[in-house]
Amino acid sequence: MSKKPSLGHNPLAYSLKNHASFDFIKSTGEQQKPEEAKAATAQKKVASYYLEETVIEKIRIIAEEQEKSFSCLVNEILKSSIKQEEASE
Repeated sequence: MSKKPSLGHNPLAYSLKNHASFDFIKSTGEQQKPEEAKAATAQKKVASYYLEETVIEKIRIIAEEQEKSFSCLVNEILKSSIKQEEASE
């Protein structure tokens, strides 16, 4: 069996211990530790609600226009409504 001719060199074929390292990849700044990243996000639970089809379609259209997920937009709408309720009390 003969070896196939190489079409180029593969930088990943070299051992990284003795050869070049990937120092050319710059850090994007301070990175959060996994524990810190989890603490920064809000805790979420799954909830099911029955909504009118017209409401769902309107929310979907707005979500697409704003390039957001459906659940993200619903969450924002509910938070806004809660703030308005609290302000009116």
